[in-house]
Amino acid sequence: MRIKSILAVFISGLALSLTACGTEAVQIPESEPATVQEQAAQQSTDLVGICPLKWTCNYQNYYTTQTQCAAACGSDTCTRDYACTGTCVCP
Repeated sequence: MRIKSILAVFISGLALSLTACGTEAVQIPESEPATVQEQAAQQSTDLVGICPLKWTCNYQNYYTTQTQCAAACGSDTCTRDYACTGTCVCP
């Protein structure tokens, strides 16, 4: 009888681990401000090594915010792109 109960516990634990009980993916809603989304993107890219999204006008200098980019670039148009500087993986 003892072997059957241990076997039942083992099978139950195995079934729960295979169904990934209690794990959920965290998603950021679209309605949140861009700064929170940028922070979340920065944190997630730090883990994987993917280049972060930043603002640039010449693809040599990258800025965290559009305001910083506009101040540095003057009349040049600022666009948002991955900061591929060679220290990270570009998507």
